[in-house]
Amino acid sequence: MADSLGSVRHIAELALKIRQAVETVRQNNQECVQIRRRVVRVSSILSQLEDTVIIRSNPAMAAALEELDATLRHAHTLIAACQERNIVCLFCAATALSKKLRRVQDDISDQMMEGMLATIASTRTKY
Repeated sequence: MADSLGSVRHIAELALKIRQAVETVRQNNQECVQIRRRVVRVSSILSQLEDTVIIRSNPAMAAALEELDATLRHAHTLIAACQERNIVCLFCAATALSKKLRRVQDDISDQMMEGMLATIASTRTKY
């Protein structure tokens, strides 16, 4: 996704999908709710930056947005797995899935930090 503005819009769409998916999870509810909170916060912040020069012209921000987009797609896949109905699958996979969910939370935080650093660096070089 080379277009940063398109990335922001796609991230907003993914955030909505994640919010909706969390409503019907059957396992790892707490982790999924935490991801939803973080994703909603990230989407809200990015929507405020959507029409700024920082989003449009900063290559570091574009890279951070691409990574965030990939992580949110992965988060959505994991949350969808938490909607599984098969009791045997739920029992066997719950622990492994919980670890993956925590890892994706960490990834989201890391990528937001990279985006913030890109924003700070961009504003510092302009002044």
